[in-house]
Parts: sequence; C-alpha cells; structure tokens
Amino acid sequence: MILLTGGLGFLGCNLAYFLAKRKQKLLLADRQISRIPTFLEPLVNKYVEISECDILDFSNLFYIFNKYRIRSIIHMAAIPRLRKNLYQYINGNINGMLNILEASRIMKIDRITFISSCGIYERNRGKIHGEDEDFPLKSLHILSLTKKTCEMICDYYGKEYGFSMPIIRPSQIYGPFYTSGLNPLQKMVENSVAGKPTHLQEVHANDGNNLIYVKDCARAIGLIHLAEKPQFNIYNIGDKYVTYGKMAEVVKKIINDAEINLRKDKKEEIYEPIYLNTERLKKEFGFVPEFNLENGIKDYIQWLRSGKY
Repeated sequence: MILLTGGLGFLGCNLAYFLAKRKQKLLLADRQISRIPTFLEPLVNKYVEISECDILDFSNLFYIFNKYRIRSIIHMAAIPRLRKNLYQYINGNINGMLNILEASRIMKIDRITFISSCGIYERNRGKIHGEDEDFPLKSLHILSLTKKTCEMICDYYGKEYGFSMPIIRPSQIYGPFYTSGLNPLQKMVENSVAGKPTHLQEVHANDGNNLIYVKDCARAIGLIHLAEKPQFNIYNIGDKYVTYGKMAEVVKKIINDAEINLRKDKKEEIYEPIYLNTERLKKEFGFVPEFNLENGIKDYIQWLRSGKY
C-alpha cells in the first residue's frame, strides 16, 4: 500500500485519483479528515483507505505503517504558509519529514517520494533551472527554506541507508480542488464562473508564472513513484511560462462576460520568473503535459460548473 501524506489536500486527492485508477492500493493520511472529494468516493474501500495521521507523532506513524502494511510513501504534507509562529511552521515541515524518514528506516520502507517546490530555485531572468544546479542559500520565503532543508535531509538519508528517494519540484499547480487562494488564476476562474468581477490590482498583467495543470502534475508524480528504478534523484515538473495578462485573456475567451482587472501601469521593478528545464522527465518517461493553458482552464471550469471530475 502507498501512503500519501497530505492525501486529502489539493495535490493529494488528484494524485490519489490517478493512482487508484491504476489499481494502486492507497492510504490517504491527513491530520484532520473534514471532507472526502466526491470524485474519490467510489474508490474508497476499493483502492483507497483514509486515516487521520499526525506525522509529528512518531508512535502514530508506526501504528499507521503496521496497520496498513505501508510499502512506499509519497510525502506531500506541509504547512504551506506561516499561519502561527515560526517554530510551529519549521517544526511541522522539517521534523515531519525527519519522522517519515526515520520511521521508514526502522520499518524498512525503501521508496519515499518527496514533493518539494520550484521555489527552491533563485529567481533569475532568462535562466532555465536544471535539477543538477546548486540551490542558493538565501531563501525568499519560509516555504522554500523548509523545502531546501528537507531536500538536504532526504539526500543524506538516501545515501546513508540506501533509500530510493525521488525529489520532485513542481511549478505552480492549478485545477480542481485548489483552495489556498494564493494563485491569481484560481481567483480569475472561480470568480468568472460565479459571475463575479475579479479585481487584482496587486497582480501586474506582465508578471506571470510557470504553470502545470494538476492532472498533469499528478500523472508525472505517479509515473516517477511507480517506476521500478528512477534514473535520477530529482525531477522538475512544469509547463510554459505564462503572464497573468495572458491567463486573463484565455479566461475571457472561454467565459465571454468575465470581468478581470489587473494592474497594467508601467513597472519600474523587474519581476524575475522561474523557468524550469523539464527535459529529464520527458526523456525518461516520455512525459509531456496533456493540458495546455486553454484546455486546462476549460477542464477546471467544467469541474466547477458540473462537479464532474
């Protein structure tokens, strides 16, 4: 059985659907079970089990590993942004990773896939970031700090104990079940579907991001995790860089009466995007995104309107 920590989160439930449809036995673990996505309900008790699990509780991890006979792990659980104090944030993200690794060592689980972030890279206009480059010591935000630290811990554990431990660095993900509110595209799409105007004066039309539709991201992670022996330790996942102005144009093309207002004044500061080299994933697994920006937004809108995944 595969343990998905953070398995009922945005990426977790989409990844669970991809794996369960391929008849993989899964345990979706979260600190609190508040709701089960409707598209997963037909798979529960067939390929999917669900359990509360606090990865900061070492004894709880052992109980989960033994009860469900865990054979591999995809570790996604993390505090995405600073909500309480710095100690709780760092403790949750870094010690949670450490507990997963140490429990896996004791229980002889040798495949752990860690979901990191493209945010570990330095923003540098024109540079395309490959997996082999060293990431900078300086971190622009606390999430990138904890992801870098976890990556280094994973590297040491892997070398010391012989774990197979792929590290995955996705670009910004969008699509069904996204709830954090940090992605401007989410606000554009959801407001437009609801018939509400979108005013994002803090978001400049000429800025943007590397996007990946969540179904494509889940497929890439699934391919890597299920591979008998991945060739590399680190994989970037991403698609093309798109400006927020272009995202707004696509939403308006699909929903003709959508009202989206972005900042368009002349900017003195230069926004530094992150460009990802994804050739490693393409060459080894033949992976190319199935959803371009327009198709991804259409699929996202269809899900919002009908609830059909």
